[in-house]
Amino acid sequence: MSIYVRRTTHLSRYLAALRQERDLRPGQLAARLGASNISKVGGLIRVFELGEPLSDHWLQKLITELRPDPAELQRCLQLDQAAAEAQLELERLAWEQWADQPIDPFLTIRYMPAVYGVREVNKGFCNNREEAELWSARELKRFSAKGFLNWSRRERTWYDQYGVNPQRCTVSFEGRLTGAWMQVSGSQQKFLLGPNGGVVSRSYGLDQPC
Repeated sequence: MSIYVRRTTHLSRYLAALRQERDLRPGQLAARLGASNISKVGGLIRVFELGEPLSDHWLQKLITELRPDPAELQRCLQLDQAAAEAQLELERLAWEQWADQPIDPFLTIRYMPAVYGVREVNKGFCNNREEAELWSARELKRFSAKGFLNWSRRERTWYDQYGVNPQRCTVSFEGRLTGAWMQVSGSQQKFLLGPNGGVVSRSYGLDQPC
């Protein structure tokens, strides 16, 4: 059986109960799983029991070692799958509502790999998408950069370096993470560089749900 678990509740609690029935601490269980770093894997097991994600590799080892009842295992997997699908639907509805809200068009600029900035489209070019695309192409040529015009939260125009080869595309819930932002390691805060080099942490797609 091959299982990939992003986040669980029923399954993790069930496996936690099996561990406790065998009077094993997480570190002791990690040792039985053949972990080279017992402290680290023991920590992974414990946070998994509390509902955090666990890789398929360690989940398979847990199931092999703890030998859960197949029927109960299947029941937990089905409950977690149903909960995950319900949560995904809530996220989709929230994103669709967010995506329908109007915005002022803006340009996302890729100055270099992993370094992104934003510039609002000049107001004189916001009434016509083709004019906004020409303005964006000139800006990207000026910075010798790649980027994309955010005409709306659902409509983008992508450019190669120097603002050439514009390609229009539609953003869907499934492709919602194809935007651009930066994050400091260990932080959940997303940000971009503003026109004057300052940090921008609101709007410009940074506030999209999930």
